[in-house]
Amino acid sequence: MRCQKYKSRILFFLFLLLVLGSWSLHKFYVSLTEVRFNPESDRIEISMRIFPDDLDRALFEREGIHTQLATELESPDADSLLMVYLLDHFSLEVNGELMELDYLGKEPEADAIWCYLESDQVMTPTDYMVYNSILTQTFEDQVNIVQVYQENWNKGLMLNRDHLSDRLQVGK
Repeated sequence: MRCQKYKSRILFFLFLLLVLGSWSLHKFYVSLTEVRFNPESDRIEISMRIFPDDLDRALFEREGIHTQLATELESPDADSLLMVYLLDHFSLEVNGELMELDYLGKEPEADAIWCYLESDQVMTPTDYMVYNSILTQTFEDQVNIVQVYQENWNKGLMLNRDHLSDRLQVGK
């Protein structure tokens, strides 16, 4: 059982490396979202790794503003537009309750940016319902990989334009 768990993790990360590392062969539209329950604060912490040029295009289509995220020319409105976009296109239900999420900010990393969200306090999750339509309206072949972590348990989802949400039960 334990060996199978590690094999699953290794296969997932190999797939992720293949997808993220193959961008030079073919343009892939992929985001990675990590959802973690922090038992010390009883909050859900969300980290999203997204390519800024893809977000720029989506925000331009939505708002008509070139945000130029993570550059020296970043628009003064970029952070607030990004916050609204993320909160409109990502939601999380925990134990059947829709979580109110706060946008904490973003930080650049090489060719991507990390965006951070956090929930209010929540009882220990037994059930997650994840909705992620980030960039799916802009890119037909957008894939949003979501990895949910809670103590020694974790599961992954692959969401796309045709499959925007899915449910995970802790321990299953």
